[in-house]
Amino acid sequence: MRLLGRRRQLLKQEEVKENILDAARKVVAEEGFQGLSIRKITKLIDYSPGIIYHYFQNKQAIIEALVSEGYGRILTSIASVPRNESQPEAEIREAFVKYIRAALAAPEEYKAFLLNDNPSILAKTSLLAKGTMERSRTLQALGSGIRRGVEMGKFAPCDLELTAQILWTSVFGLTIKIIIEGNIPQEQIDRLIDQHFELIFHGLMARD
Repeated sequence: MRLLGRRRQLLKQEEVKENILDAARKVVAEEGFQGLSIRKITKLIDYSPGIIYHYFQNKQAIIEALVSEGYGRILTSIASVPRNESQPEAEIREAFVKYIRAALAAPEEYKAFLLNDNPSILAKTSLLAKGTMERSRTLQALGSGIRRGVEMGKFAPCDLELTAQILWTSVFGLTIKIIIEGNIPQEQIDRLIDQHFELIFHGLMARD
């Protein structure tokens, strides 16, 4: 009975924690991270500030939880792409298309994450510093695909980290522009994505 009671207690705690995060997501989606506050969360779910502080030390802890979860979900879409030994370019394209689709499925969260200069958020989302590939599994995976393309003679020799960083930022630029402009028909989005990767791989391809 004690074990059952403890299990119920843990489930209840997880439910409360998720309710807090759900409320925070709603605020962030409407106002961005800068508009998030404990007071606004309490108004949405009728919890006292004390309950919220029991689960999260402060607003920053809530932000970090949202970033880890939301951006992690987008990155997981990339990790699900199977390795394509014979066509690394197809593997890279599929990974980025899934990334774009996941971002477009949660546009407000994506903007809030990727356009935020909060140091704790940048620690999770920044990719441009020299040496970033050493700590970033996503850049490592992208670099691995580029390396295979070079070794197979499909891609021109290049700096793996710099190339991965530029590829990533180009995809980010397309994604954020689609989100900001809004109301773009799916057919046009597909055309933009297709042309984007055609140009990218044309630039990567080895020349005779």
